[in-house]
Amino acid sequence: MNLQFTKDPNFIKNNIPYFGSEKAGDEFDETDVISWTEGGHFARRWQEKGQTNELRNNVWMALCKQAAELNLPIIELACGPNMGLLPDIYAINPNIYATATDACPMVVEHWNQFIRVNAPTANINFASFDAINMPLASNSVDVITSFVAFGSLRYAGADQLSGIKEAYRVLKPGGYIFTVEMEFEDMAVIQQVFDKWGQENWFKDNKLTWRKRFEQSGFVVEQENFMQRRQAQDWELGDVAASFGMEIWSTSNAYVLQK
Repeated sequence: MNLQFTKDPNFIKNNIPYFGSEKAGDEFDETDVISWTEGGHFARRWQEKGQTNELRNNVWMALCKQAAELNLPIIELACGPNMGLLPDIYAINPNIYATATDACPMVVEHWNQFIRVNAPTANINFASFDAINMPLASNSVDVITSFVAFGSLRYAGADQLSGIKEAYRVLKPGGYIFTVEMEFEDMAVIQQVFDKWGQENWFKDNKLTWRKRFEQSGFVVEQENFMQRRQAQDWELGDVAASFGMEIWSTSNAYVLQK
């Protein structure tokens, strides 16, 4: 899959272009790398592709099936250590062409190493760039997929609109986004967690629902399906809340958007 880059990367290593986006992504360290590699996190995620569980339920899999059956090149935004929807899309369509992206260089570097060894025939490439400043040509991308990519962007402004509008810019007319996003149930609790943590609340300016955000950015919401209500326990903010004896609850919806 040849992406239409609008500028040269800072450097290229193992065929991965890096655009200097470290500050925009999650901060991982060697302990995380050990968990991904020696601890078997990547291997488990890859082995379980296409299988339902509490998180990746039937609604999730139906969303992945729709994306896979288009058989168009995909960009997975902010793939993270779980690689978003992409493994499950690949399980349905192993001929899919895809580029998994993340602002954190460590994520794409180690996922690339894993895929080259464990799925050498997969048409999956990697790139490291910030989702709100994509070095991609306007109207050049067929399909974008993501799992809470837009909601996790820390510098995307009120209601993460900068990230959504950037995705709209790079998509071709008629292009699709398949995404799962979360709505927090109690923003006051979120603020309390950030206060105790001593970090800036990057969700503090969120006022709109995801449907309103997508529509305001120009997308047609073709589908919005309730996926689940869930306590956040297996991601950074949920772990921080638990350390203070607090709970964060959210609801997740699966969206199909068209430009």
